[in-house]
Amino acid sequence: MRKRKIYATITMTFLMVSTLLAMVLMASAAVGITLNPTSGEPDDSVEVTGTDFAASTPVGIGFGAEVAGSDSDMVYNGTGMGPYYGMVSHWPIKPGSFVLTSDTTASGGQVSTYTDDGDGTLSGSFEGAFGDINYTTGEWSRTSTVDLTGYTQVYSATYTCYEFNVTTAEGINTDSLGAFTVNITVPMQYNGTSPVTAIDEEGNISTSDFTVSGSPIIPEAWSFGVGVLLSSVAVGIATFVLRKRTKNATKLTNSTVEKPLK
Repeated sequence: MRKRKIYATITMTFLMVSTLLAMVLMASAAVGITLNPTSGEPDDSVEVTGTDFAASTPVGIGFGAEVAGSDSDMVYNGTGMGPYYGMVSHWPIKPGSFVLTSDTTASGGQVSTYTDDGDGTLSGSFEGAFGDINYTTGEWSRTSTVDLTGYTQVYSATYTCYEFNVTTAEGINTDSLGAFTVNITVPMQYNGTSPVTAIDEEGNISTSDFTVSGSPIIPEAWSFGVGVLLSSVAVGIATFVLRKRTKNATKLTNSTVEKPLK
């Protein structure tokens, strides 16, 4: 009986240690990026290092806040039941945000919707219909459950992208361990903290903040406020000068009017 208790204790201890080790390994394998340096001016070069992304896969990098993107009446290719494919106008795309719509009602068809599963795949609104979205290039594809030969198809999409696409022209690819190192150029962004976001084809995503300084760009909201303030100041000065001139002119008139003889 005593031996059974010892074995049970050893087994429980082993399971706890294994669970703890697995949690540590999972935590250490979290997708991440680091920036060097973490601050600078527009046109500066910044080294971006990524770890634990999908192995041997393209990566896209966005700079700045998230932005709502949309495209309508997109150019597409494909025949029959597909795949049909095309491309949106902005990328990289935030995983889970992409929605593709195919409208064939002009030819007596119907509207089909393909929603983003967050891993680069799209689920169609009809059983058996599916698609793909490449977050790093903006390329999409979809299949149909019927032959669409002769149908007029209108494609539109909504998604979330970023203020600037700073992915290098030659592209970025991870190595066999899911790591990458690349130099990006700070875009002409206004001063302040801006997120830098790296995304791979499978939907892995990581963000790190970069502080922009020395920029000549003024944020639109601030620019509008400054414009209103300067306009108000200009109006105030003009009003003051006009009143001053009117007052002086009144004094001058009063002093030159001849007084009636008594």
